[in-house]
Amino acid sequence: MTLETIYYITQIIAVGAILASLGAIYIQLRKDHALARSERQQEILNVTNSVYEYLACQSGVVKSVRLCFQDYERASPEAQVEFGYLIHRGLNLAQQAAYMRDDKLIEDNLYSSAFGLVLMYLNTPGGREYWKRVRLSYTENMRTAIDTALKTPKDIAPIWDVYPFFLPEEATSIASESDEGST
Repeated sequence: MTLETIYYITQIIAVGAILASLGAIYIQLRKDHALARSERQQEILNVTNSVYEYLACQSGVVKSVRLCFQDYERASPEAQVEFGYLIHRGLNLAQQAAYMRDDKLIEDNLYSSAFGLVLMYLNTPGGREYWKRVRLSYTENMRTAIDTALKTPKDIAPIWDVYPFFLPEEATSIASESDEGST
């Protein structure tokens, strides 16, 4: 075997090693992306859970939020703050989900869930009032998506249809009276 042959054999081995390294890097990148995707989806779910923990653990928050869903402008400043916290958590979650969806880090259906929840919040009299105030603090894509969706509100279930504890107080008292009358 000549030195030239040995040289070519080592070159072939080096190219094979480089290709094997590139293959290993590709596999590792795919694993990292899958892990990041899983972590981001879990992050969205955790934020959603924290919103409901906030509602469940803070005394009077549901009543304040319920009032603001009906008439944000006339609610007390304290109720407006509690409502704003809930809405901003939802809006930020939807915007974060949009970025993650664009980066293919979450599934479209998880984005749709986050975005749909925000639309249910905003498709109330108070939610619409609030959205007019805060819409400029969100990206143009987010504003356009929400504004477009709110133009056809019949496609968006009212928040109290999905979560009855947000029913306006008049409807809650009427429902409880009819329950009492039927017994």
